[in-house]
Amino acid sequence: MNKQLKPQLDDQLFALTSVETKEELIEALDKSARLLGFDYFAYGLRVTFPYSAPRFELVNNYPLEWQTSYTSNDYLSVDPTVRHGMQSIAPLIWEESIFEDARDFWEDANSYGLSHGWAQSSFTSFGVSGMLTLARSGEALSPVELREKTPLLVWFNQLAQMGLQKYLLPDLAPATKIELTQRETEIMRWTADGKTAYEISVILGIAERTVNFHLNNVLSKFQVNNKIAATARAVSLGLI
Repeated sequence: MNKQLKPQLDDQLFALTSVETKEELIEALDKSARLLGFDYFAYGLRVTFPYSAPRFELVNNYPLEWQTSYTSNDYLSVDPTVRHGMQSIAPLIWEESIFEDARDFWEDANSYGLSHGWAQSSFTSFGVSGMLTLARSGEALSPVELREKTPLLVWFNQLAQMGLQKYLLPDLAPATKIELTQRETEIMRWTADGKTAYEISVILGIAERTVNFHLNNVLSKFQVNNKIAATARAVSLGLI
């Protein structure tokens, strides 16, 4: 990497920690990606609940035509980089062999200048995962470039994850802001172990109606109809 560029890139990556709006963050991500030698960046955020229909949010600077094609062709369901990101936090380097089972997707991406890329995902303790992708149309990523840039790419990934989740999660997953009281947490832990309200009342030395009172409060906070759903939500949010 150009030694004169390194301080500029370090300053730009550090600047990601001080942006105050989503728009400023996206602009900073775009600039950082270009300083790292990529034309494009994309960040996909996935919230696992409701479990029957997980929610997604995608922020990127891809060509508008490619964004439209990606959505209209439902490429999300066949994108092998997304499949990898849902299973592993290991960085993924785009290679043609990765796209053997998604040839239409790969050829379409190439037609828009998305030929070489790097991607890495991360998982939080509250049922949220995200993946950062950097792509370009120029040269493939060489072993030398990867050796020099991987520490910066990983750092960039973490800063992007933190920043975008800060601005995207409140609207996409309001439940991540929910807090349980100490008693609610205690009761939900025993519920997760399969204990009934009566059994929990005996364990904690409180009335069964008190246990049910707290359970109902938890159901109301999570906006669910039964304690099975409440338990699953509490676990996914890392609250118990």
